[in-house]
Amino acid sequence: MKIFYILSFIVTLCKAQINMAFCDDYIEYDVNYFGKFISNAKLSNNTDAILAEKRVLIIDDNLNVLSSLPIPKTQTHNCEWIFKQSSDTFFVGCQKNGESPYLIAYKNINQTHYQQFGDIVYFPNLNETVIKVTGILNTLFTIQSKKVTLFTLVISVADWSIKTTQNVLDKNYFARTAEINITDITLAPYISDNLQQYKLIVVEYSLGAFWVDTVVKNNILSPFRNGLIDLKKYFASTRYYSSAVIHSTTYNVSQIVFTLFYNGNYDLSIKAVYVSTSTTNVMDNYLFSSNGWSSWNKPILFGNLQGILRRNTLKQSIFNVYNIQIPVANAQYESNLTATVYDPVDTFTSPPQDFAIYYFNTGYRVVHSIENNKLQSCDLYNYKLQME
Repeated sequence: MKIFYILSFIVTLCKAQINMAFCDDYIEYDVNYFGKFISNAKLSNNTDAILAEKRVLIIDDNLNVLSSLPIPKTQTHNCEWIFKQSSDTFFVGCQKNGESPYLIAYKNINQTHYQQFGDIVYFPNLNETVIKVTGILNTLFTIQSKKVTLFTLVISVADWSIKTTQNVLDKNYFARTAEINITDITLAPYISDNLQQYKLIVVEYSLGAFWVDTVVKNNILSPFRNGLIDLKKYFASTRYYSSAVIHSTTYNVSQIVFTLFYNGNYDLSIKAVYVSTSTTNVMDNYLFSSNGWSSWNKPILFGNLQGILRRNTLKQSIFNVYNIQIPVANAQYESNLTATVYDPVDTFTSPPQDFAIYYFNTGYRVVHSIENNKLQSCDLYNYKLQME
């Protein structure tokens, strides 16, 4: 019965790709040399880094391999995180259960080639399993279910290191009596009082999210105020929050897209107005229709386009692209209206795979993995028809 279901899905997949988008032939990469695909990071408008089990691939818009890099210690550790830290450096994060996670830095030689910079560096005083590691500027974040810990990245000409800070975002920091359950974080920059600041959204499984304002000092993020986006209180039905992305933000207002662990409710976009640290007003603007599968990983944005990946228990994937003109965040608060439900304008489907790669590319195209070692570039055909 399971084999029949997979075959039926593959037939549906082929029909959906024909009807919903124009796709190039897939490109298959040597799984014995690179390993299975795990994650990705955009390095520039024309280059992307694909994290695989054994190596990091640097590819161009046409999915050609420009270069590749080895990943140290992959035989004993799982390397599942990759993020761009600056215009010339990206990091790969690895961990073995119960041990301190570590980072590997790669610095560019030119536009197509990178090399490892410095040694492997472990996070100090952290012998615990983490959900995720990420960073921006010279601040690193480790995400665990009960806390987000901020570390400082110290970079010299020839080496780099990680230092601890006093910034731990846990139930005490957010003035909660009960334990919290963090599922992800996201952040976005804004300018206030001529200072570079970042809005940090800490997604909480049942409450919704906490927000944290940080100011940039010496290229390091320093938190200075926080509050709660209480979606549990705002919505009558029970919802469980998986991830988020900030569409736009100011000091006082954010437009945020949330994905949910599916229990009958749709993923949504909200407007959050930060009246004070104790009061955050919420308006639900848009809902994203789905096929009933749970959202997987972080939603992605490209102009008006919102991309949400969903997976079922067999690890089959559907990547939905929505064309929604979400207003830019501003200080004007609007009265609550019934949220509009949007259907995807383009859809991309994939057979079972352990992880999934998906990102927007130049020319309004989508790149997605259709198996563990295959990538395909597709035109957003229906979106372009709408925009004509």
